Amino acid sequence: MLLQRLRRLRPAGPATFSGQARSALGALLALLATALVTRAALGGTFAAALPYLVAPMAASAVLLFCLPAAPLAQPWPVIGGNVVSALVGAACVQLGDPLWTAPLAGGLAIAAMAALRCLHPPGGAVAVTAVLGGAAVQKAGLWFALAPVGVNSVLMVLGAVAWNNLSGHRYPHVQPAVRPPEQKAGFAREDLDAALDNYGETLDVSRDDLASILADTEQRAAERRARQQTCGAVAHPLPATLSPEMPLAAARALLLRHGEPALPVLDSEGRPVGVLSMAALVAVGGAATRPLPARARRATALLFGRDTAPTVGSLVEMEFVALRDNAPLAALLARFHDGAQQVYVVDAEGRLTGIVRPQDLLAGLGGDVLETAA
Repeated sequence: MLLQRLRRLRPAGPATFSGQARSALGALLALLATALVTRAALGGTFAAALPYLVAPMAASAVLLFCLPAAPLAQPWPVIGGNVVSALVGAACVQLGDPLWTAPLAGGLAIAAMAALRCLHPPGGAVAVTAVLGGAAVQKAGLWFALAPVGVNSVLMVLGAVAWNNLSGHRYPHVQPAVRPPEQKAGFAREDLDAALDNYGETLDVSRDDLASILADTEQRAAERRARQQTCGAVAHPLPATLSPEMPLAAARALLLRHGEPALPVLDSEGRPVGVLSMAALVAVGGAATRPLPARARRATALLFGRDTAPTVGSLVEMEFVALRDNAPLAALLARFHDGAQQVYVVDAEGRLTGIVRPQDLLAGLGGDVLETAA
């Protein structure tokens, strides 16, 4: 039990070792370049008095090169957070004993970064460094925020821009262009906001990024369900079927009773041979809500003989769409994409087992499955 609890406390590891190795190499090169350029730009006298690379830059490198998409690793948090924190620390130096001014600098730096929307974790260390960095740092005062902190921060950001883009990570991070969650069937922005409020913790990911991830997850889940399910899994039984020998009056009554635009016509083995539609009844008999008039009966008699009663077989339409019950949903989606309004599902022997309409997919698969076929 204790071991299981300890495992839950273990953070998730990196996606790949090679990716983290590239990040480490980029951080090393950026820190080295920052130190060399800062020392060369500010001269030997400066190098002797102040550090040309402040220690919190290594912490900034972790965010810039390992988590380049994190909101706290973007250019404004890195540069603004470090410089603002250095200014706060330099001001706190003037207040007296470092024993309490160093913690004060750390706390005020966090408040200042939060107010200016440039929260950057290493900024807290920069503020404390301004207090505890020694006589040279304290003597530099507010200039410490400009050099080396400001110069270091700008150079680290430039190094991150170059390295991340060369290694396939867009930096600065731009929100992906995906459909907003309001257009998804599963959740809306207010649902996400409520969930984040209920979570009660600040996440190192923006709300828009989180919404994009969830929307993409929802889309992929719908595609996976579409690949795994079959036509038979989403089919439902028909309310009624017809036979070729059934009188048209009885067929019309079934169509009206169940509110169906068409019903399948089955042979004696239960295999579909066609459909009888309400439109066909209207075409030969006027309004389908009235009994067939004499005109329709005379037309049927001329075609099939005077002694032949009007039956379903006289108006059956041979064109219909049918798929095997074990066919994947991709085949079903293709039929709907081609304009089919309903698809009959048959078993291995060709016997009718059910019907599927587009609304069945919308209800059963969350509405995204139709986009899978696009």
